[in-house]
Amino acid sequence: MGNSVNQNQHSFRQKIPRMTIPLLMEKRRRNKTTQKMENIWVVPSWNHLYTIVNNRPTLGKWGEIYKKRVAEAALEWAMDNDWAPVTDRKVVLRVWVYWNDARSKDCHNTDKAWADALEGIIYEDDSQALIQYQDFQIDRQMPRIEIEPIVGGPIIAAKPKRKKTEHKNQMALDI
Repeated sequence: MGNSVNQNQHSFRQKIPRMTIPLLMEKRRRNKTTQKMENIWVVPSWNHLYTIVNNRPTLGKWGEIYKKRVAEAALEWAMDNDWAPVTDRKVVLRVWVYWNDARSKDCHNTDKAWADALEGIIYEDDSQALIQYQDFQIDRQMPRIEIEPIVGGPIIAAKPKRKKTEHKNQMALDI
């Protein structure tokens, strides 16, 4: 019930502040010079987030930590803006990325982790998300991702019924 009110409330496209989530994730690695383990900050990509366990990709320890940080930031935003998880509708996510440096990067390499983290907070399932990158800039002081969620159209789940007509090349077998 509260969800339908929420969907109507946000469908008027009133201006709500953008959600800000962390861009960088912490990762542990061995320093090539000193051979000591150190924590570094990286832009999360599939390779940073997942490990292969029993031939299946599994979110690793550092990926879990990043996902938790994103979920906490999203939950705080949702509570501040009276946002309830959207069900049975699409959610357009307008996204701005603020990189930590000028190295060339692909925006879409970051979205798997944070789209999963928004499940149960912004939408019921990340299959509802329509990610639209708007721009990217460099902000060395505060690298981040800003997201403006907008409730979209309904998800049509019913599959069209197919006519049961024989194809002209189809043969019937009498057994």
